[in-house]
Amino acid sequence: MKTVRDACVLQPNALSIKLSDQIEQLDELIHTEGDGTAFFERTAITQGMQDLISEGIARLAGVSSQAVFHLKQAMGGGKTHLLVGFGLLAKHPELRKKYCSGTLHASAFKSANIAAFNGRNNPDHFF
Repeated sequence: MKTVRDACVLQPNALSIKLSDQIEQLDELIHTEGDGTAFFERTAITQGMQDLISEGIARLAGVSSQAVFHLKQAMGGGKTHLLVGFGLLAKHPELRKKYCSGTLHASAFKSANIAAFNGRNNPDHFF
């Protein structure tokens, strides 16, 4: 059996962490991740992420009335990462085929339109 050290591959910038580099901007990430392939190559889908994906896909497929999802991790707990991942899956049916093949209703809709707002923006026109 491999040790954790043997099984893991560090990202190139893993040992040169800067706090400012770790603050993800949801509105930028959802658009800069392209088709989401690279995002999911470096993402392990945890049980919590799978729960959000399953419930969110059911909502987008129109088979669930669950419309609010409370993400309650502490700061640095991956909330933005979860949202980016779900947004990419909602937007790209091909990603759902690859990463949600066992999820009910994953093919029940085509592509969802995604809007992202990070709270740090100061747009001329608010919602």
